[in-house]
Amino acid sequence: MYGDHWVDRPPLLIWIFRLAGHLGPVDLATAGTVAPGVKLVGATASAAAVILAGVLAARLATPLSRWPQRIVPMLAAALLSSPLLGMPATNGEILAAPFILLGVLCLITALAEPVGGRGLVLAAAAGSAGMAAALVKQNMVDVFVLALILIPLSAGQVPQLGRRVLALGAGAVGTLTVVLASAATRGTSPVALWDAVVVFRIRAGAVIGSEASPATDHRMALVALAFVVSGAAITLLTTAFLAARTAVKEGPRAAPLPVAALAMAAWETLGVAAGGSYWLHYLTGLVPGVVLLACLVHPRGRRRRVVEACLLVTGVACLAAWVHALTAPVDAAIARDGEVARYLRTHADPDDGVVVAFGRPDIVAASGLTSPYAHLWSLPVRVRDADLSELQAVLDSPDAPRWVVVSGHGLASWGIDADRAQASFVRSYRERTAYGDLHVWERRR
Repeated sequence: MYGDHWVDRPPLLIWIFRLAGHLGPVDLATAGTVAPGVKLVGATASAAAVILAGVLAARLATPLSRWPQRIVPMLAAALLSSPLLGMPATNGEILAAPFILLGVLCLITALAEPVGGRGLVLAAAAGSAGMAAALVKQNMVDVFVLALILIPLSAGQVPQLGRRVLALGAGAVGTLTVVLASAATRGTSPVALWDAVVVFRIRAGAVIGSEASPATDHRMALVALAFVVSGAAITLLTTAFLAARTAVKEGPRAAPLPVAALAMAAWETLGVAAGGSYWLHYLTGLVPGVVLLACLVHPRGRRRRVVEACLLVTGVACLAAWVHALTAPVDAAIARDGEVARYLRTHADPDDGVVVAFGRPDIVAASGLTSPYAHLWSLPVRVRDADLSELQAVLDSPDAPRWVVVSGHGLASWGIDADRAQASFVRSYRERTAYGDLHVWERRR
């Protein structure tokens, strides 16, 4: 898929990063850590999400109070700018967030519209935006989860509900069709996409569950800690509790949106918990649900003060996290990647190849060389080439790369049976230099 490499990501994410590459090239001198175009796209997505949070709050505000219009955008901004949620890196969650919030806004507005074509157009837009979010990150089907609960509870209360549901589906199918057709023109089939974004994730979850290193448990603890310290946990729990009280008091049929919002937030929480690798940016996936729940808080008395306190906690946590991030020393792993890339650029010929075992595709990009191995990321190696037969075929081929970068002294790693490939590797390559735990090997002449 996607040309020379196999990547377990939906097409729209790839295309967004392709656009980012045209907006500003990666600075090769820093091992790919400075990418102006990627930062611009991420900042735009974050800003769009904050604006849409404000529009959604205005849409759901009562005539008696515009308090949510002020508080909800500030809450979204505090969460989306927090290093505790993986900022300022541009990841799939932040790129999908504006699509989710747009889909939620269009769906709620479509169901509130009287009879007419505007409601159908908005419903189609909701389906299109919801599908776009899933085509950025496959588990972010939040709009459809919201619709799955909200539409049945709205039966009998919304005119032409069936036509609006059909419009919602048409918008989703239309967007999916356009993306699949565009991907097909580049040689990526729907079957291959299904295997990459669904089947692969199931297999990867099994591998992580049975083979993962202790680093996974460590990252899981860090994500749980960041969830609490960032203010996201207290805000989510508080707004969910208030929405649940409203749903219980008024009943699901009388208050369908709080029930649907709770379901959407629950799906997002499941996505974080079941993510497997546990990176901080998983927590960004909770922001649309938190925003929607906060929009539903009745802005009176104690409830208002409680949500304002949550905003204060979130803002202070964000500022504290940035102080720590700006004063902390440069990540040693990033520095080592840069040193390895500089060594390769200095000693390699332009037509040399390089394989980094396993992961760290920034080294490949920053070296200016190409990789003949299909897997640039570590998880696809562990799932699709666990015995390293594909890698061994590459290393034994006439077009074998001149350079191989390994972490440690060989190819062994968790979830990988490297015995045969390691023996072949040692026969064909010799170590040239090392930077920390990264060792650069050159093919024997």
